[in-house]
Amino acid sequence: MSHKRIYLVTLLLALVLPILAACGGGTGETTPSGAASPSAAASAAASPAASAAPEASASASPEASSEASPSASASTAAEASPAGTAEAATSGTAGGAATLDFSKLEVEDGATLRFLAAGNTTEQQLYTDAAKRFNETFPNATLNFEPVPAEYETTITAGFSGGNAPDVFLLNGQLMGQLAPQGLLLPLDDAMSQVGRQASDYYEQLIQLYQQDGKTYGLPKDFNPLVLFVNTDLAQQAGVDPTTIQSWDDLRAAAEKMTQGEGASKVFGLCLTPDIERYGASMLQNNNPIIENNTAVFNNEQGVQAIQFWKDIQQAGFAATFQDLSAGWCGEAFAKQSAAMAVEGGWIVPFMADPQQGGQDVKYTAVPLPIPEGGQQTSLLFTNGFAANAQSQYPKAAAAAVLFLTSEQNQQALIPTGLAQPSLQSLASDPYFQDNEVAKVLVQAGQNGRVSDTLFGGPAKKADVVRAINQSGIEQILVGGSDVKGALDQAAQEVDQILQR
Repeated sequence: MSHKRIYLVTLLLALVLPILAACGGGTGETTPSGAASPSAAASAAASPAASAAPEASASASPEASSEASPSASASTAAEASPAGTAEAATSGTAGGAATLDFSKLEVEDGATLRFLAAGNTTEQQLYTDAAKRFNETFPNATLNFEPVPAEYETTITAGFSGGNAPDVFLLNGQLMGQLAPQGLLLPLDDAMSQVGRQASDYYEQLIQLYQQDGKTYGLPKDFNPLVLFVNTDLAQQAGVDPTTIQSWDDLRAAAEKMTQGEGASKVFGLCLTPDIERYGASMLQNNNPIIENNTAVFNNEQGVQAIQFWKDIQQAGFAATFQDLSAGWCGEAFAKQSAAMAVEGGWIVPFMADPQQGGQDVKYTAVPLPIPEGGQQTSLLFTNGFAANAQSQYPKAAAAAVLFLTSEQNQQALIPTGLAQPSLQSLASDPYFQDNEVAKVLVQAGQNGRVSDTLFGGPAKKADVVRAINQSGIEQILVGGSDVKGALDQAAQEVDQILQR
């Protein structure tokens, strides 16, 4: 069967998968507060100003505007050997991906592992398939996947408190901040060394989230960055070449040109989300950190300039919040073509491909976030990983499962779904990204992005910090019309109190 036919079959299967509206708990592909995603935000509750959006279905299509490419599906796991070891499992060869020798990992004979994670139906199928491949690779051990439909963090923390924690589980920044300091996560460094896995195989910003005191307690399974999505038809009609939108001045000019019409039918050039996990990237681009030396500095001059940039576009009438566009989030406004541009992550890709959302025929382009004059290119990254329970009855098998779940072959199975980007740097050269421009822009953002969980006072305090900045700062500015400097100063006072706790 040809690559193209395989891809079309994959696409058709993905589009008919039912959608789980499981927004609210920490789950699979991490997104900023209030964003629509393949699953709910892992590290913070949804912002009050940003209502939860419909669950995005998985789609093999990376974008509506480019030709479909052959999917980079996972390779079949190698035939397993008996006696507690596994033959070398080929982790895929596309793009020069490495092969880990899992035969060097001995696991406890008869080990039975509970594997908990949350996510939509496509994510659950990925986990089920990965567990099956693990069982084939390690025939004397069994990895059983158990989906968590809601309240993920609560389920995991309650399991540790009650002595019923899983052996292997999805780890986000919030759980890392809670569990690692208590010694509840199994160090993975020895198992990594045995199979030849190095921390440098992953994007540095991603792996650092799961490291503490020189040890690695989790491995990132994927990530999503923020980029600028542009409606190519609306851009063409306005005489805008999306690839030329590289600076803040370019973005404002494009928003002005693409703002068309009046009244209810008006198309705004840009959709705005009142969330620091969107515009914190602008502060970083403008050489202004968010937290420094455990003190809020996002209200410094260049941080104020960053938020003022977005506010000015809104006041000029070229941008509107998704609430003003009668949408649940900017992805919905983008799909309805009431906004020509939106700053979103890869979670918008399967959403746009889902016929139920009405954006499947919208052609669009993705470009890196535009930067200010004298600024630096960066983005915010959102990630989740896998970890093992330090109290597992089968620590060798649990560590093996974490390495296997984040191996090349399992990350390659993720790629054609469009849900997120692989965390292994070698997979950025997978043919899928060479043939799909939107996906290519997304995966390349991993090179210079900053992980959101590490920017807001650390994983343990992030949720409270983000909530304070949004409620007293960003929402007051973009929804309430407050002065930028005054609102950010108020938010900074509240954040400093949180950081001193």
